[in-house]
Amino acid sequence: MIKLKNLSFCYENTNEGQRQLRAISLHVKKGELIILSGKSGCGKTTLTRVLNGLCPAFYPGKLTGSYLLNGQDALNIPIHQLGTLVGSVFQDPRSQFFATNTTDEMALGMENIPLERPVMRERMDAVCRQMNIDRLLDRRIFPLSSGEKQLVAIASVCVMEPKVIVLDEPSANLDSEAMVRLGTLLYRLKMAGHTIILSEHRFHYVRDSFDRLVFMEDGAVSAVYGREEALSLTPRQLKDMGLRSFEQPAFRVGGAYRQNPDDILQASAISCMLDGREILDEVTFAAQEGKILAITGPNGAGKSTLCRMITGLYRGVGSVWLDGELLKRKQRTQKAFFVQQDSDYQLYAPTVLDEFFLNSKQTAEGKESALSRLREMGMDAYLDRHPASLSGGQKQRLLLALAAVSEKKLLVFDEPTSGLDGYNMCLTVDLLKRLAGDNRCILLITHDMELIAEVTDSVLYIEHGKIRYHRNILRQR
Repeated sequence: MIKLKNLSFCYENTNEGQRQLRAISLHVKKGELIILSGKSGCGKTTLTRVLNGLCPAFYPGKLTGSYLLNGQDALNIPIHQLGTLVGSVFQDPRSQFFATNTTDEMALGMENIPLERPVMRERMDAVCRQMNIDRLLDRRIFPLSSGEKQLVAIASVCVMEPKVIVLDEPSANLDSEAMVRLGTLLYRLKMAGHTIILSEHRFHYVRDSFDRLVFMEDGAVSAVYGREEALSLTPRQLKDMGLRSFEQPAFRVGGAYRQNPDDILQASAISCMLDGREILDEVTFAAQEGKILAITGPNGAGKSTLCRMITGLYRGVGSVWLDGELLKRKQRTQKAFFVQQDSDYQLYAPTVLDEFFLNSKQTAEGKESALSRLREMGMDAYLDRHPASLSGGQKQRLLLALAAVSEKKLLVFDEPTSGLDGYNMCLTVDLLKRLAGDNRCILLITHDMELIAEVTDSVLYIEHGKIRYHRNILRQR
């Protein structure tokens, strides 16, 4: 289905020594499910952009080598035709939406093929049933959670039934149940003859269905492993490669969290309505300094909204105390640092280093502090890069470094490991532990079970805008 030979790509305004893809040769059979793996910034996303035609049509640059798609020269196929053959789910689902209504968005691609109306209805019903997203039909897209937007983006591509489906980090914002359903959907698409290219850091949900693991380093394919070879890689080998495990991490929770007067953060009766829908219903909880609290639950449960309320980004009802002081909304924004899931909303400066001095004058001491945190996150090589040119994982790591240099007592991170490989997740775990050790109070909104197992002290589980439980993590000593 796909034949790549000596494929190289260099983005516009970069020199040959900074090529994102280097002489890639790869054959993919019809009906195969291939995992593209490697550390953040290794070239996975750029390769997916070549496969779907976005490079160089929308991301200008120099492309050399050959790319055959089902026997055709894909580099000479008009991009509107290539789009019917190669479906794409982007790392940031917002970048591929054209409609404001979810049903319209799912139907748009089929309308452009075009398909008959009964066929469109049949496909949409089948995909929504498989993904369990009937609740998302005929909804406004913008108020949806990031995970819900991701589900709509995946569905809008799957209903088109392209020959090749290219997915870039599709699990990054999904809860555990949605991830399992995505794995099942990809397996069924594969069995139906579709070829699937999956750029991913989390492997466990396709453990039983992938065919080969393609490992990339510095824009080149370093190794290709068959399924059995990949599953036989030891934990040490995976760690040395900067990859995560194929096994779903396991942990235990037990013992209800008990509030006490010494809790640094206390939130009481937090409620919120958006677009006429109740998002949060009198949520009350507390958190300690020096501890890490994971806030988790299904997509659309209200986790991000809760943290936006606590940090003063949203208006609503309820009270928030920090260090025994009742804070008004404006005070919350001054005393908390919130790293949002959509990292592009928080990066404004022309260079990575400049991000640290948007609100203050650069000093020798401040620069050394910034460099130290960037080194901790493996980002010191990107000082002069424009933040927009970074990969999704690199942007996340930059924001983690920015949070670390702030003197805020309350740090809130929304999916801090989305887009992070195993190596950089370990760096993130170490940084979070150090920040907690500095007597900060840390809240993590996350679906990443591996992160919860490694770093958190307790779990707050939210569903339908209500707290189902707040329990401690039980670890063997």
